[in-house]
Amino acid sequence: MGACKLSRRSGTAKLAASTVAGTAGAEGEVLTAHSEGQGDGDWRILDLWSDESTPWVARLVWSGGGGAQREAQLDVPRSTRVCVHATMLQVFGGNLSTAAVVTARAAIADGQCHTENQLTVRGAITDVAANVNVVPPPWAKFARLELSDNTLLSTAFIEFLDANATARARYAGSAQPQPGAPIGDAASIRLVLPSGTYAWRLVFLLHL
Repeated sequence: MGACKLSRRSGTAKLAASTVAGTAGAEGEVLTAHSEGQGDGDWRILDLWSDESTPWVARLVWSGGGGAQREAQLDVPRSTRVCVHATMLQVFGGNLSTAAVVTARAAIADGQCHTENQLTVRGAITDVAANVNVVPPPWAKFARLELSDNTLLSTAFIEFLDANATARARYAGSAQPQPGAPIGDAASIRLVLPSGTYAWRLVFLLHL
């Protein structure tokens, strides 16, 4: 039996330039597709990219059969692929460039494959040391701290806090495992960042 027919297979949107460096701009709808058949849904392979090969951030919403909606945010660095079991798919996008409009595109094929994606949280330190709290996004499996000045990594730390705000794990930035530190049951992540002037990013590897 073939996959349920979808109302649409592709979509595109012009995403306005961001007004704040390191933060996605106003969200635009790239694609909404609904199953026109009956049943519990089918596996869908979703490709995301931009005509300009400019990074953007996607927000994916989907549901399968009568189940509740699920949601995920992910980076689209040049292009990426996601596989979900769905009867309904929506893709929204935000531009990371402050200089140019991005033409974001999405296309759906029927099928199943293994995929992994990432989501990046960004920030900057100016002179004064700081502690920054970040909530892991849905589907996150590992987290990796990176600094624009990697000579400071040995004095930066990433801590994993449980639901009671108790630190259960702590890694020096220069001693993180690969591909990142496992998130496990952490409810939040605390970045202990040294003084200096530099940019930082926390990269989440998504099991999606």
